[in-house]
Amino acid sequence: MKLSVRDILKATHGELVSGYPTSLCEGVSIDTRTLRPGEVFFALQGPHFDGHRFIQAALQRKAQAIVLQRLEPEAFESAISADIIRVPDTLEALQHLARYVRAMARKTIFIGLTGSNGKTTTKEMLASILRRAGKTLATRGNLNNHIGLPLMLMEWEVDHRYALLEMGTSKKGDMDLLVDLVQPQIGLITNVGKDHLEFLGTPEGVLDVNRKLFDALPRDGAAIINLEDPLLKGFVGRLPCRTITYGRLPEAQVRAIDIVPSPTPLRFTLAIEKDKFPVSLKVLGDVQVLNAMAAAATAHALGIPGAEIVAGLESFTPAAMRMEVLARADGVIVVNDAYNANPSSMHASIESFCRSYPDKPRWLILGDMRELGAIAKEEHEDLGRWIVTQSVERVFLYGRDTRYIESSLSRQKFTGAVERYRKKRYLIDAVTRSLQTGRKPAILLKASRRLKLEQVSHALLSLPS
Repeated sequence: MKLSVRDILKATHGELVSGYPTSLCEGVSIDTRTLRPGEVFFALQGPHFDGHRFIQAALQRKAQAIVLQRLEPEAFESAISADIIRVPDTLEALQHLARYVRAMARKTIFIGLTGSNGKTTTKEMLASILRRAGKTLATRGNLNNHIGLPLMLMEWEVDHRYALLEMGTSKKGDMDLLVDLVQPQIGLITNVGKDHLEFLGTPEGVLDVNRKLFDALPRDGAAIINLEDPLLKGFVGRLPCRTITYGRLPEAQVRAIDIVPSPTPLRFTLAIEKDKFPVSLKVLGDVQVLNAMAAAATAHALGIPGAEIVAGLESFTPAAMRMEVLARADGVIVVNDAYNANPSSMHASIESFCRSYPDKPRWLILGDMRELGAIAKEEHEDLGRWIVTQSVERVFLYGRDTRYIESSLSRQKFTGAVERYRKKRYLIDAVTRSLQTGRKPAILLKASRRLKLEQVSHALLSLPS
């Protein structure tokens, strides 16, 4: 939305060093590479970056205003062409401005969404439903933390009917800030699993952080409860606001029955209270059924009719690197789920993948699960022990911590083939050679984002088939 310099000064308690309070800014940016003419540039400063170094670049790209905390003459190599606002802390100023914008959004319904797994897919499914009912603001990419969420709030416009905001946490205190910024009326925690254990310790530690979303809901709001999660089902009847439950259990208000996970499209019957609707989704794996139910339950809480919920779900297209199915001409199936990984999502993706391709050899290409801290060895060994129980013929490993998966598979006398590589190019060569003989497999790629395992997917798909 457009903000005047006067608005920014009022929200941030800043000082106008030069310029005019009546100037209008077309938006907000923290990155000069994407900054557009007329926007206000916030020179954020952190342990590994300093936006003050890019003030001249912001001027060259015709920023309307610059919010900074240090006025350094050397940063201005030419005449100052923008309004200059000085604040004690640029990050806090950005967050204050987000609160200012949120306070103006009195007619928009704000939905906060978090969870260990599936939150981005659920968000996109729900956005597909909500956009049929009214103009919807939904989190883009990974703008879900203490920096990204304020930027998303800046995109609010007066005619937005819904604001669907993903809230990403990794340590204690994160959710307190995020709910203060969003002030959600509807809250959804998809599940509680083993993510960010380096900082949160246990799934119960994850719950202690994420439950702040439910605690922040007003009495006339609604909490969306996953009955299949033992750490979440206990909230039913304990919250002062309304609750809507979902799951594959018969007591859930929104539930899925008659699930047919393969072949694609994924099919099931969506039961909302007493009404039933057939659903066909362009996604892989019955793990996606729970995501669809979470989206449907949230839409139901908002009063959206069942037929519109189904239409929104069926128009959903999965994002890249989230159980993304890619087929080669020779029959090889590559399932790229390499956007991120933690112990819970590894189990869900592998199990769902194996059930989806019962008639093909199933190969896994796995990388490290990061942010596990002191329990990294234990969690990777546990994953190896569990993989033995799945219908998998070959396992390719890449990354420092996958040595624990390899040793665990060996101790469990895994009957399939296991190969581990320290360099990605060696891994690609090995998989390529293996594809030249035998039946054409389905291959799942899964790892934490830092390993960039999608490079393997790209290589396999670019090879002659």
